[in-house]
Amino acid sequence: MDTHRPLDLRAIAERRDFRELCAKRKRLGNSLAIAMAVIYFTFIGLVAFAPAVLATPIASGSAISVGIITGVGIMISGFVLTAIYVAYASAHLDAMVDALKEFAL
Repeated sequence: MDTHRPLDLRAIAERRDFRELCAKRKRLGNSLAIAMAVIYFTFIGLVAFAPAVLATPIASGSAISVGIITGVGIMISGFVLTAIYVAYASAHLDAMVDALKEFAL
């Protein structure tokens, strides 16, 4: 026995809470994407216009350069920004999604 009824997607899309959810997700996603782009393109700018800065050893006689530390920092920033998205979504957006599921089902 099929207990599923067809979803009225138009009714869901017209709900104020759905539009609010979409706006919050878009704002968060765009903000984090811009932050990552600024980090990445700053690094690319350094590579292009100031490579000596990245080639500088972190300590006298060290084989590790500022560029290596910067590259690792860029990778870590990707994980941090992802964690920020997950934490925000878990704390704020999941409840909104659950409320919409209750309406839809």
